[in-house]
Amino acid sequence: MKFIEHIQGAVTDSRDLETLNRYLLPHAPVIYRFGYRLCGNAPDTEDLVQETFYFAIKNFHQLKDLEKCKYWLFSILRNLFLKDYEKRKMRGEIAFDFVCESLHQGKGPESDFLKAEIRKNLQALLDGLDEKLRLPIRMFYFEGHSYKEISEQLNIPIGTVMSRIARAKTYLKRDLLQSDKFQDELENRSDEVEPF
Repeated sequence: MKFIEHIQGAVTDSRDLETLNRYLLPHAPVIYRFGYRLCGNAPDTEDLVQETFYFAIKNFHQLKDLEKCKYWLFSILRNLFLKDYEKRKMRGEIAFDFVCESLHQGKGPESDFLKAEIRKNLQALLDGLDEKLRLPIRMFYFEGHSYKEISEQLNIPIGTVMSRIARAKTYLKRDLLQSDKFQDELENRSDEVEPF
C-alpha cells in the first residue's frame, strides 16, 4: 500500500513514527478495506485513509485504551468521511441551485453559453425522469414559467407543482453529484462567481 509510505515519510518525530508503526499501521489493511467500501475508488480511499492516520497520530494521546485502537481508527475514518460527504453535498446543492437560478434569470452571451452547456449535461438526466417530474421542472427552469402558469397549464394544484419540482431536483442533484464532468464544470463556474 503506497499511502503507507507517504504517511511514514510525513512523520518526522521518532515517537510519532514508533506509535504509527506499532499501534496504527497493523490496522491499515482493514481500515483501507472499510474506507474503500465508503469511497468506492482507490484514490479517494487512499486520501481518506491517509487523513485518518494523520489525525490519529496527532491525537493519539486522546486514546485511553490501546486495545481499542482499531475501533478508534474506524471511528475517525467514518467521521472524516461523513464530514467530507456533507461538505460535498452542501457544495453540490448550492451549486445546483445557483445553476438553476442562472438558467432561469440569466441574460447575455455568457449566460447563453452556460445555459447551452448545462442543458447538454442535464438532457440525459432529464430524459430519465418520470414525465410527471420532468415536465414541471423543464417548464420552470428552462422555459421560465411561474408555478402558477405551470399549475394552470398542467391543470394541477400549485402545491403539486412545487412538490414535483422539488422531487425532480432531488433526483437530479443525486445524479449530478455523481458526475465528475458536471462537478468540474460547476467548480470552474463557481470560481468566476462572487460568493454570496
